[in-house]
Amino acid sequence: MKIVSIFNIKGGVAKTISSINFAACLADKGKKVLLVDLDSQADTTKIFKAYDIDAKSVEDILLEKNMDPREAIKSTEYENLDIIASNIKLAFAEKKILLDTTRNQQNRLKKALDKLRDEYDYCIMDCPPNLNMITINALVASDEVLVPIKIDKFALDGLEYLLESIQEIKDEFNPGLDFGGCFITMDKATSVNKLVKDQLKSILEDKLFDTTIRDNVKVIESTLEEKPVIYYANKSNASKDYRNLVEEVF
Repeated sequence: MKIVSIFNIKGGVAKTISSINFAACLADKGKKVLLVDLDSQADTTKIFKAYDIDAKSVEDILLEKNMDPREAIKSTEYENLDIIASNIKLAFAEKKILLDTTRNQQNRLKKALDKLRDEYDYCIMDCPPNLNMITINALVASDEVLVPIKIDKFALDGLEYLLESIQEIKDEFNPGLDFGGCFITMDKATSVNKLVKDQLKSILEDKLFDTTIRDNVKVIESTLEEKPVIYYANKSNASKDYRNLVEEVF
């Protein structure tokens, strides 16, 4: 099982949408996929109609030492695609982890997911938009991290810090962590977009994927219908782009 985190310290960059559609594209290609929602807003969980505050969730995996992670896995309506859900209780998990000095704080998720390595082809993790203990657990467990970027005035803000943080976690906790690269979301054919993309290319070089996700209203519609866009509007620009990006990335 290859474990991939979708992460950016900025919100509003289509991190959740990308996680959902990466997982859906891979599952649609016949790969067995586990999607892990690590955001307490639980938008990924809600898309797959898996929200249940009383059920076992990723919070329990992080807090319960001997829990079998399979107890938190839910099937979705889509073939080959399972999910470990999140809920609002995850918002309080970080403090509990930091207060628990009886065991390692950074590798709890890794230990849980290692038990599932022979059961899935891919694990896609939707990380929260900040570098907290939850995200550190995700990056320590990951083989690769991918960074979505929305082109705007602030697209480059924090990018250096983000890349340095990934490198620090690689150095300190996970030597096998690979920075897979960045991909552009909500892309528009404007002169500003071209300028910023050129700047990103000069910084990231071959770590900026060629495929971009075009701005498309079908993405918003798909969230209202609680479906990955590749299933909601298969022939839309966004669906075509996500399928092409999956081919390039994976």
